Amino acid sequence: MTALSDLQQAFQAYVLHGEQGVVDRIAGGERVDPQQRLRIYFDAYRLRLVEALATDYEALRALMGDEPFKTACRAYVEATPSVFRNVRWYGAGLPGFLRATLPWAEQPSVYELALFEWTLTLAFDAADHAVVRFEDLASLPQQAWPAVGFVLHPSGHLLELRTNAPALRKATDAREPLPGAALADKPKTWLIWRRELTACFRSLSEPESWALAAVKDGVNFTQLCEGLCRWFSAEEAAPQAAALLRQWVDDELISDLTA
Repeated sequence: MTALSDLQQAFQAYVLHGEQGVVDRIAGGERVDPQQRLRIYFDAYRLRLVEALATDYEALRALMGDEPFKTACRAYVEATPSVFRNVRWYGAGLPGFLRATLPWAEQPSVYELALFEWTLTLAFDAADHAVVRFEDLASLPQQAWPAVGFVLHPSGHLLELRTNAPALRKATDAREPLPGAALADKPKTWLIWRRELTACFRSLSEPESWALAAVKDGVNFTQLCEGLCRWFSAEEAAPQAAALLRQWVDDELISDLTA
């Protein structure tokens, strides 16, 4: 190991964990001593990461309040040293941290709102892809329909939530007072995706929730119709599948067709 790399590792150990091995290797000055100089970097590392988390989790910050949010973020920073060159991805582990760590583990709204907000960022940053238009479906020959399958847009995500996390995020985006955090008896499935340059979300009925999950697993149109018979008669299943497909195409949620 070179002297430079040894110094760099000692400096990193101080910034991440407060280890004192580098202190004696830092020059002092008239106004600040080595410890004060190092402390600037120690604090700046944490402040920058907390600022990045506040950008990703605006509604969570509004729900928790500034100081409780910063306390949670600082605990996350201490438990989760950054391993990313791009700070954009640092917040990925925050929902799981809140779910597993007291006192936040006792607050389901905190975890679910964090998960919901992070999924919105994933939808917004998802890869661009062409989308299927209604004209593409209309041009399919009739004999192709039984075996045709559908590929969801890379931005599409399904989340099961028991809390009113979407309402909390919606109020934050509108700069309106947040409703009280609420917990339902049963989870509801939410669809999150990007339409052009806008991250969108909406709740799903039980049939549509099943249908989107099935499409994600690769079912074809015939299998989709058969599965919808759990909720509809055999005569109604195909029209219901067609109506769902039209909704998905209008939402720009289908990126490709498979045979």
